[in-house]
Amino acid sequence: MRRLRPPRRRRPRARPAAPLTLSPDWQLWIADNLLAGAPLDELLSTLLRHGVPRPEIDAQLSAIRASPAFLAAQRHVRAARRLDLVARLHQQLDATRSLPRAVERVAGLDAESFFDRYYATNTPVVLTDVVTAWPAFGRWTPAYLKERFGDVEVMAAFGRESDPDYDLHTPALSRPVRFGDFVDRVLAAGESNDLYLVANNRNSDRDGLRALFDDVTLPEGWLDPARLQGSTAFWFGPGGTVTPMHHDTSNILFGNLYGEKRFLLVAPWDTALLQSTRGVYSLVDPEKPDLERFPGFARATVREVVLAPGEMLFIPVGWWHHVRALSLSINLAFTNFVRDNAFDWFRPGER
Repeated sequence: MRRLRPPRRRRPRARPAAPLTLSPDWQLWIADNLLAGAPLDELLSTLLRHGVPRPEIDAQLSAIRASPAFLAAQRHVRAARRLDLVARLHQQLDATRSLPRAVERVAGLDAESFFDRYYATNTPVVLTDVVTAWPAFGRWTPAYLKERFGDVEVMAAFGRESDPDYDLHTPALSRPVRFGDFVDRVLAAGESNDLYLVANNRNSDRDGLRALFDDVTLPEGWLDPARLQGSTAFWFGPGGTVTPMHHDTSNILFGNLYGEKRFLLVAPWDTALLQSTRGVYSLVDPEKPDLERFPGFARATVREVVLAPGEMLFIPVGWWHHVRALSLSINLAFTNFVRDNAFDWFRPGER
């Protein structure tokens, strides 16, 4: 149930001779709290305390309750509450697992088992023997990438630390740079979130980096090799880079070839994160959550995964994830699954 919080900007003025004089802010406040199921006596006491005469309160309540827009909103609220019960069911059942915060690590998984046990059930999993079978594993180091692809022009984001919304503003922060020069800058940066070669730079689609895939062996029956173009992502950056909490609209296989990355994962049915969103991003920082501003996050189940070199994380569609590089890292990810992976409609945080 929603807390009764009156509007900040304008207070109602009592005008006994002219009913229905409350400001639009207050009318919205009344409708919002009625829809949220706030106790009527608390609503009345708040309005009286702010100087609204009882006759005007009664007139406003009658007018709002009879409004066709309010009646339509009630139907939508009832539908949303039914869906919320479905989410709560998943939350409660998920919490009964013996290790509710754990993400399974497996090896020797065939395609059918992967799709049935994890893909179709929207369950994250760490695969320990996929990346280790690639020629790239052990070969892709900063020195190797500089030697092999140093003259290739890539796009990379710079000045991230000066922009609080750096991930949203990746296109504006990105500029071309020789890959070899970028490697040198990363090595010199130490721990930093200021420069990063990220997925949205689309470097894995560049002709000059296409030879990267000569070092990759796709797991048989999982990914469609004919759809590599536009379905892969390459990351290279120093320790200290952070991707804020967000969800994607597709399933992802995230391979870790060098360094370590820590993922903080929250299931899509954990609706606390939907109370504070900007598109596919959550405003909550799970590393240091502001529980006064986002009290619902205290009930969220956060799963932590530290991805070691040679491990691959399956990130199911819709799962919130926050990513921190614990050291200089090199990563390659895929979305070209042979099964349906078109979920662009899944954007519950958009209004």
